Amino acid sequence: MMGEDSTNTENESGEQRRDPPGWAEKFSVAGRGLFVAMSQEKSFVGHFVVTAAVLAAGLALGISRLEWCIIVLCMMAGLSTELLNTAIERLSLAVTQEFNPHIRDALDIASGAVLIISLGASALGALVLGDALWRYFVI
Repeated sequence: MMGEDSTNTENESGEQRRDPPGWAEKFSVAGRGLFVAMSQEKSFVGHFVVTAAVLAAGLALGISRLEWCIIVLCMMAGLSTELLNTAIERLSLAVTQEFNPHIRDALDIASGAVLIISLGASALGALVLGDALWRYFVI
């Protein structure tokens, strides 16, 4: 957990305060989050599989540096949005297991963000990879 490796100190009033985490702990926590998403979230795994397929297609088609920039930005936006959606889902379960219209709306909005990013990334991917396919077979 996040606080396991950090040291705690007392302030002037005798209260315990947690020292800010160092870079190693920050990366460790982020790595744990990625591991949790990969091992427990089917949606994230699905996005990850599509990402791997797009990477393979880009390598096979020899896309340009600018095209790689577009593809990588799309992949990172999609994966990041899915992680944020998953975090909101997990947090909502920690708050309550009961129906709450505000939580439902927050979850639906987060899912909408994933949908928008996915549609945009798909459109850009189709343009970049479609153009590369055209060049590969026609030229």
